[in-house]
Amino acid sequence: MNRNKPRRSWHDGVFFGLHYDLHANAADSALGKELTAEHLSERLGRVMPDWVQCDCKGHAGYTSWPTQVGSTSPGVVNDSLAIHRQVTRALGIRLGMHYSGVWDSRAIELHGDWARLDAAGVPDKNQTCRLSPYADELMIPQMLELIDRYDVDGFWVDGENWASRPCWCQRCTGEFTRRTGLTDIPTQPGQPNWSAWLAFHRDLFVEHVARYADAVHARKSSCAVCSNWMYTIRQPEAVAAPVDYLSGDYDFAWGANRAALEGRLLDARGMSWDLMAWGFITAGNPWDPKRLGPPWQMKPAPHLCQELAEVVALGGAMMVYDNPQRTGWLTGWHQDTLAEVADFCRQRKELCFGSRSVSDSAVLHLAGHYYSCNDPLFNYGGAVAGVEGALHALLETHHSTDVLTEDSALERMGRYKLLVVPEQTHLSAAMQSALDAYAQAGGQVIMSGVHLASECPTLVGAEPAGVHGQRAQRDGAAAAADDFMDCVYLPCRGQAVATSGPWQAVRPLADTTPLVHCLLGHEPEKDRTNLPVVTYRRVGGGAILAIHGPVFRDYAAAHYPLLREFLRELIASLGIQWLATLESEHQTIRGPQPAPVRLEMILRQKAGRLRVNLINRGAAETLSPQRVTVEEIAPVTDIVLKVRRPERPRAVEVFPHDTQFNWEHAGGVLSVHLAQVYVHTVVSI
Repeated sequence: MNRNKPRRSWHDGVFFGLHYDLHANAADSALGKELTAEHLSERLGRVMPDWVQCDCKGHAGYTSWPTQVGSTSPGVVNDSLAIHRQVTRALGIRLGMHYSGVWDSRAIELHGDWARLDAAGVPDKNQTCRLSPYADELMIPQMLELIDRYDVDGFWVDGENWASRPCWCQRCTGEFTRRTGLTDIPTQPGQPNWSAWLAFHRDLFVEHVARYADAVHARKSSCAVCSNWMYTIRQPEAVAAPVDYLSGDYDFAWGANRAALEGRLLDARGMSWDLMAWGFITAGNPWDPKRLGPPWQMKPAPHLCQELAEVVALGGAMMVYDNPQRTGWLTGWHQDTLAEVADFCRQRKELCFGSRSVSDSAVLHLAGHYYSCNDPLFNYGGAVAGVEGALHALLETHHSTDVLTEDSALERMGRYKLLVVPEQTHLSAAMQSALDAYAQAGGQVIMSGVHLASECPTLVGAEPAGVHGQRAQRDGAAAAADDFMDCVYLPCRGQAVATSGPWQAVRPLADTTPLVHCLLGHEPEKDRTNLPVVTYRRVGGGAILAIHGPVFRDYAAAHYPLLREFLRELIASLGIQWLATLESEHQTIRGPQPAPVRLEMILRQKAGRLRVNLINRGAAETLSPQRVTVEEIAPVTDIVLKVRRPERPRAVEVFPHDTQFNWEHAGGVLSVHLAQVYVHTVVSI
């Protein structure tokens, strides 16, 4: 099999699915007790998903089916998997398995040698070692048993990359030395060979997935394999393992934010993908043993529809995660809510599913930077803040935007009018060369970060300028003692917005112009300096605009409106002719106003038609850490969508069909006036 070419699988054609997991454990006493074929058929029949994922083995390591290989939970009363297989086959629904991979507490309890060891040699109680016999002696045999006994259609393997950590057992240290020739084994960041040590373990994880995927495909070629969160934001290298599709489950709260980021990267992978919304929510950290707070509660339909609208608009498939009762009983009113949400999504399927992006802008998420500062091996840490901030800033200024890994960017960057490289360190030579060539060909680049003038001075056209002795002194404050500034104020519209550091004052090179000089305080006239912190380098037909500080990290952290306006003005200064723009019908003395920040635009194409997706990300109630449920969505009203189009379109249609709208075409611009956007509106041109 060509591992560089995605396999075709049944997942390519599914759209809406349901996920049920229980994480069976040693304390269970009634698994499957209330589950019957009649009950399951009636409850699934209310929603009629394209596929269902049910529990077979969770993180605790006990199975919810009577396995001949591992540890069956003592609480299994009825074989729930047999009932699920019978009912899904009768209803024509694909059946996938929720199976916990790297995380298996029971396996370690029985086989202590299978545990990963931390740097001090202490065994992990939950995470297995990638070079232990775990996969060959338990995981793969159980997967094959599930195929042989229940003819399952797929595996959604959980507890995988996000549960992986480096292992210091003799197997791993010995194999590291064998592969690299390095004998000095690091134990913490900053020590020699630390990057190589982490890369080695990331390779072991990919080999682990390939091992069980190959085994599953060999037993049943049509059985689709997915490792949860593989090749998402958490794992931004090129796809290498023979997985059939990509997937991840949202954060339980604020899920639309996670979907907006992850969905864009998955969409650029060129593979079948889905994202899974949690159907239930709570406030605070539900895994904190000292937490005193309410238990989980099902989200209302508007909340779920708003979260899933991101995936619908991006052309992907989606699942909703709900918990059955421990007895296997599916709560009736939960199914009714899920049916309402499924109907909302299916009404938009023909318009959106399988569409492709025609965004004008893209944000780069590069593995070299991510793996240099994330939480090893595959968790975010603080490594994604810049990417999130850049995406939010672009979406909130109504620019349809994609998120690209390095391999995707090198392949397709010429499709975009704007590329944003937000605080991405360790730029490869290939990427620097590609960005320069992209600008030479007329593309616009925005880069940010304190490192730019020192890591890639030729590309950005600036070099570091020491600020010692240059900063104006006032109120008795001492001058800066080094080259970096801890706090910078940026001028915007006669005001100033404060940003955290470090920032680098720079000296523009011959072909570069200083655009913004920092302030020392909030008063633009009094607090001016001569220290450039934003530069502009004309390159061929395009340009590279460099912001020499962590501006997008700050935007992700606080979303200051004035910082958004500062970024809006920088983007506008590039003079890009956007395919589509949004305005509000409401006028002020200054003329047309931008559409509200909560309105998001996603440009797609399908069947020869431009599909402009408008998503209302707002809420009618005040949200807070103690109020996390969206009960009601206040419509965005009186919107004007403007699309550059030389010829008058044959037709303009709007969904939902009861949306009041009118349109006109003049001067090469189509203007569509929309009375309101509730959750998700699609303008089809």
